[in-house]
Amino acid sequence: MPSAISFAKTLAGLLLLATPALAVDGEILLDQARVNAGGITPGDTPGFPATLSRPGRYKLTGNLKAPAEKDGIEVAQHDVTIDLNGFTISGAPSTTVVAGVLALPVGGGVMAQRLRVRNGTISGFAAGDDGYGIAAGWFAVIENMRIIGNSIGVSAAYSRVSDSTIAGNHFAGVGCFGCLLEQNLISLNFGYGAIVGEGDSVLGNLIVSNLYEGLFCSGTCGYGNNLLFENNGGGPQVAGSGFFPPPPLHPNVCDPACP
Repeated sequence: MPSAISFAKTLAGLLLLATPALAVDGEILLDQARVNAGGITPGDTPGFPATLSRPGRYKLTGNLKAPAEKDGIEVAQHDVTIDLNGFTISGAPSTTVVAGVLALPVGGGVMAQRLRVRNGTISGFAAGDDGYGIAAGWFAVIENMRIIGNSIGVSAAYSRVSDSTIAGNHFAGVGCFGCLLEQNLISLNFGYGAIVGEGDSVLGNLIVSNLYEGLFCSGTCGYGNNLLFENNGGGPQVAGSGFFPPPPLHPNVCDPACP
């Protein structure tokens, strides 16, 4: 009997070692110690960045603090969901491009697609104008986030950014092409509030006190039900190129007047 118990303990230990990261209900759990240990998914080396090379759900169980010159999390596969679970991914001032969450190329140079990031804070990923809170690929969903004090808060394409606070970023709050931005607070960014492209819809946001225009539209976009005020030092609140001014989809409230 003692030998059987010993064998069972040994087998359990080997199984734990073979598991890339602790998983609960199909979610892989992440904290600082696990990132430092490495082995979260195949190809993940000890320390930052944490590399997620398998699709699925990942949840933070503690704050993550990346050192200078390092990304927080790199996503190397499609269909990854990252639930920050109320915790923070923070970085340090850097001289090279860094990101809190970065979508990597996945075969043929296509960036990791269908990334979802939610429920937490990303801050401090700044390298002049070239750091990112979240640099997503196509078809991302970013929701219920606080993205504060990076170079650029969010960069994405054909994605949805909603119910988030995007503030105090050094260059722009959001840069998004073909996106839906809705129900966000975009404020106190040291550049544009949001830079959007062809086909964007900007709906129901509070865009306030950004250094330049609250909304810059490159191409044909639509905006409605937004409050834009105290951007651009009290000058025009909306700017753009191409078909400008962008057509309001519904009345907005601007101070001064909307174009």
